[in-house]
Amino acid sequence: MRSGVHSLGYFLFEVSDLDAWDQFLTKVVGVERGEALGDGLVPYRTDERAARILLRQGAADDLIALGFEVPNEQALREVSARSKEAGHDVEPASASEARARGVAAFARTFEPGGIALELFHGPVIAETPFRRSIVAAGFVTGEQGVGHLALRANDIEETRAYFEEVMSFALSDHIRCTLPGDFKVDITFLHVNPRHHTVALGSGLTKHLHHFMLQMRSLDDVGAALDRAFANDVRIVQGLGRHPNDQMVSFYCVTPSGFECELGWGARTVDDSTWEPTTYDRISDWGHQSPYRRPPKRQTELGEQQ
Repeated sequence: MRSGVHSLGYFLFEVSDLDAWDQFLTKVVGVERGEALGDGLVPYRTDERAARILLRQGAADDLIALGFEVPNEQALREVSARSKEAGHDVEPASASEARARGVAAFARTFEPGGIALELFHGPVIAETPFRRSIVAAGFVTGEQGVGHLALRANDIEETRAYFEEVMSFALSDHIRCTLPGDFKVDITFLHVNPRHHTVALGSGLTKHLHHFMLQMRSLDDVGAALDRAFANDVRIVQGLGRHPNDQMVSFYCVTPSGFECELGWGARTVDDSTWEPTTYDRISDWGHQSPYRRPPKRQTELGEQQ
């Protein structure tokens, strides 16, 4: 059996306002700021690991890199070789770069859209336990990795082939539908472990990233995060709703960099021995509506008698 990626270890974002991001991540999402590891990167934790989200000061306000975990050094060499054979440059990282990300070693390659994929092994465990200060039940990580993301793909089939053939992902399903305004949706969902999808591919995005997702272990924690978002004047793009494919109950809010963050609960998992990909004709079974629409008028507003 060939070696491949087994989970998404971390996100690396370049952001123009580190203070706003710190407030968003710690006061709204509920992650913990970690100890600085080097190279000017600011780490945040969702579990026992030293870094699950990394921020770098800069103008991009976008996704810069994804850290994909492989089992060991041999697997790192094998996946790197496949990426190189597929025509993508592979760069070994320095020891200081690896230390700054909280990993033993990594090599950098690039998916077809230009985002760096940092193939690593040996994640560093933080010296202190993760503090569940406002997310009481914690986040779903472990073998499922840190979460998922929706990535821009100029050519969905080319990018899908890269993730499947080089990184050892597999197809979960598709969503293909038309939204009001004749907006056509075509999204491909890929998994690499029991998480329903780690990467979703879509086209027509202004940034490399549409959203990143963190999954909470409790629906109450999702609801509390929604309350915190409103209390901190974070814009909610989609209120609570359920997706048909992963069956996650979630909401979407806007980060300080303009792309979105999805916070959810209850997603189903994939068993490759029985899984059969499906194409869905809707994005949501229910909900995921804007909370800012004007509520229905009361009888007194309509001039009717009580």
